Amino acid sequence: MLNVITLAEAEAVARSLGERTKLNTTEVPLSGACGRILAEPLRNKENVPAFRRSTIDGYALFAPDSYGASESSPVPLLITGEVLMGQAAEMKGKKGACVRIPTGGMLPEGYNAVIPVEYTEEDGFGNCLLSKSVSPLENVTNVGDDVKEGETILPAGTLLAPLHIGVLAAAGFAEVPVIKKLKVGVISTGNEIVGVEQNPLPGQVRDVNTHLLSALCEQMHCEVTSYGVIADEKTVFTDTLLRAANENDAVLLSGGSSAGTMDLTAETIDAAGDLFVHGVAVKPGKPTLIGRVGNSAVFGLPGHPAAAYFITLSVVKAFIEAVYGIDMPEKTVTARLTEHVSSNHGREEFLCVSLKNSDATPVYGKSGVISQLTRSDGYLLISRNSEGLAAGTAVTVRLFGEGII
Repeated sequence: MLNVITLAEAEAVARSLGERTKLNTTEVPLSGACGRILAEPLRNKENVPAFRRSTIDGYALFAPDSYGASESSPVPLLITGEVLMGQAAEMKGKKGACVRIPTGGMLPEGYNAVIPVEYTEEDGFGNCLLSKSVSPLENVTNVGDDVKEGETILPAGTLLAPLHIGVLAAAGFAEVPVIKKLKVGVISTGNEIVGVEQNPLPGQVRDVNTHLLSALCEQMHCEVTSYGVIADEKTVFTDTLLRAANENDAVLLSGGSSAGTMDLTAETIDAAGDLFVHGVAVKPGKPTLIGRVGNSAVFGLPGHPAAAYFITLSVVKAFIEAVYGIDMPEKTVTARLTEHVSSNHGREEFLCVSLKNSDATPVYGKSGVISQLTRSDGYLLISRNSEGLAAGTAVTVRLFGEGII
């Protein structure tokens, strides 16, 4: 018999295991840092920008020299030079004068503003006629406006996204300290499972779970090793599990976790380590187990691909989030059910739905049918205390493939 616990309790056990899993740190090139977890806070080594620069094409000047300028009464300033892009401004600013300056150009010492080119006109005698006044620091990025020297750019635990990479590039970080990727081993079990390259014989099915779960774990920033398909034979099964547990921080086993004659997973984990959970009050996914072998967390997942997917997306994700110390929330939308949905009181239920405008239509599938997921846009979780949901009920739909980078 399975001694079932709630989904929330299973996630709590997974988080507890994750909090006890410690990963080392490493340095990676900035070009390979996207999607990695920052291991320590990064502080700026210099002011960004390190000099005053123009935000527009125009003329650099001393702001008070422009006061009173208008279209009817332009103010003339002597043009004394030009700032070249990518070069230091060697000239010094003078009252009553200005210099041409491009966007991003360095303001000469003594100048504190830039007037846009569209409010100026050169008179042909070496003067710039201003038809508008500007304030000090107008159209200027000051020293340290972006990031100040010594300021924390990004805190430890940041899940690095493309915008973070841009900030680190501006700050001059060619190498980035990150947490090493969580190593996950994936094993499929079952005498009826064959490789995806094979043509299944009657009674056989292709190995979906190895590829499905590997891809999902990689999307959640893990380094995955596949151990292939293992037959339901005790010695081979035990040897493979022990090897995977020794080589990884976590192991995902799909199949063999139901309470039946072919159930090797629970007894093997119990013999080799500790078995904490065997059964979760959720549909699909009831025959789920959680344990530990050596220093590796072990998750026994149902053989049904949709069930294995949902348990990985909930229980295993809770473990991964705890290891990394981050949240990986799924993107959600609010929709209304198009039809009545009945549910089993006493256990939660994952329900696939398709979305059209603001309507959510349930997508049903027989056990083991993977197309149920591909025909859906997301899913909702029906409470264990509910006996169903009426048509027209507002529901929160979690979108597949959204929210995890």
